Amino acid sequence: MLRNYCDMHVTTKHSYGVNSVEEIAGHAGKLGLDTIVILDGIDSLEDLESVKKDVMSVKSDVNILVGVEIKAENQTRLCNLINRFRDKADVIAVYGGELEINRAAVENPRVDLLTHPELKRKDSGMDHVMMRLAAENNVAIELNFREYLHSYKRIRSYVLSHMRNNVMLAQKYGAHIVAASGAESVWDMRAGRELASLAYICGLDREKAVKSVSDVPLYLVKRTAEIRDRTLKDGVKVVSE
Repeated sequence: MLRNYCDMHVTTKHSYGVNSVEEIAGHAGKLGLDTIVILDGIDSLEDLESVKKDVMSVKSDVNILVGVEIKAENQTRLCNLINRFRDKADVIAVYGGELEINRAAVENPRVDLLTHPELKRKDSGMDHVMMRLAAENNVAIELNFREYLHSYKRIRSYVLSHMRNNVMLAQKYGAHIVAASGAESVWDMRAGRELASLAYICGLDREKAVKSVSDVPLYLVKRTAEIRDRTLKDGVKVVSE
């Protein structure tokens, strides 16, 4: 079966990445990726428009979507940034790690992805209640390949253990799992099956591991686009025509 692979988390020089959108797109094509989501950590609409302008100037067979990875110090700031970007970005991701932020992200149905919830923690950053909320609100939980790639020895074993715990909880409650590169340079990027291999060693079976880099991210992107296109204003949307 032919798969369309999607890397839902690639960063460019517009934030803490080192490569241009054009360089990222070129490398994505070499890796056989069908879709990538540029997920820069920005906090202004002007910066978002700058990323979009760069994407529009790139000629590539790779489908390039523009998202925002929101990094916030508290729940109030997080909600404000989500509201600022939701109708302007293809994907809204929340920079995870802090327990308060992880919880706020999975409680909010306007969020698409919680990135590396286990980052710099001694636990997985998720519990049963939070994973149930993630499932109810369609917030996907990320397995970040870069966190695995750039960790060593005992730290790597902890990272994998935390990811496995989140996969176990996600399967129990029906939450979405997305395997993504989290790339900050082209050398962090990986082909679809390499990303799927991380999901596999974290506990997903082969079919679900492949879906974590194909069907699941593409479903999330499509769902968000449909909601945005059919929404008239907050709380009101077209249900039939």
